[in-house]
Amino acid sequence: MRVQLEEDTIRVRIDEDELNELLQDVALLGSTAFGKAFTMRYAIDATDNGCTLSGTAHEWRMEVPREALRDLQSRLPSKDGLTFDIPGHDTVATTVRFDVDVKDSLRRRRG
Repeated sequence: MRVQLEEDTIRVRIDEDELNELLQDVALLGSTAFGKAFTMRYAIDATDNGCTLSGTAHEWRMEVPREALRDLQSRLPSKDGLTFDIPGHDTVATTVRFDVDVKDSLRRRRG
């Protein structure tokens, strides 16, 4: 799982194995160390509700709609992932871009 943060956008890119784990209700866990300053820990879960973010800057959880994940799985390989906007508190919305690695998908189909 790769997580990229840029301005008001969170981009999550996973491979097909990780997508299968999510659809089997296994949370994807990750962390990023910022030198000795702090470590950011995150978890991605499938949910029956909408896309949400919760937690703190150091430890957060994203929930992604299971039906949207199933739809994405049925379209693989695809460069078109999922996009969600999560309203902010008196700020612009946070955009979540959720993709499955196209190169991984193509390798699987060739192999």
